[in-house]
Amino acid sequence: MIEIVTLPEMVAIGIDIKARWEELHEAVPAAWARLHAAGTGAQSFLEASLGHHDGIHHELVGYLAAGKSETPDGMVRIVIAEQRYLKLRHEGPLKTIPQSYRRLYDHGERMGLRLTDFMLDFGYRAGLPEGPHELYVALAAEPLQLGG
Repeated sequence: MIEIVTLPEMVAIGIDIKARWEELHEAVPAAWARLHAAGTGAQSFLEASLGHHDGIHHELVGYLAAGKSETPDGMVRIVIAEQRYLKLRHEGPLKTIPQSYRRLYDHGERMGLRLTDFMLDFGYRAGLPEGPHELYVALAAEPLQLGG
């Protein structure tokens, strides 16, 4: 089931990735390996697609953290603002996650919603085993409407 939800502000810490589309298939697994080797103590992880510009995709693989958590060397901290998302629970293999994101975008288009390229994927665990994932695509901010 696809639904609209609001997620609160969150802090994520992880490995920052900036790569061309054709390089992501190597850059993302390398970042996961670095993250798991860092021994952060985290048990669950996320991947965030932060956007793209001039052919460079900006991704983060990491974990949610408390606001005052220290950022380990070689990692970055991002604050994800409270915002509305389309949400879908993905129940298939990892390799079919892109098709589930396509379902979210297609649904948004059918519903007349403006979606962004900011995506969150929760459900990763150490070793990257198969399992359910919660996928989110951020809705574009609604312009303010003045009353008449």
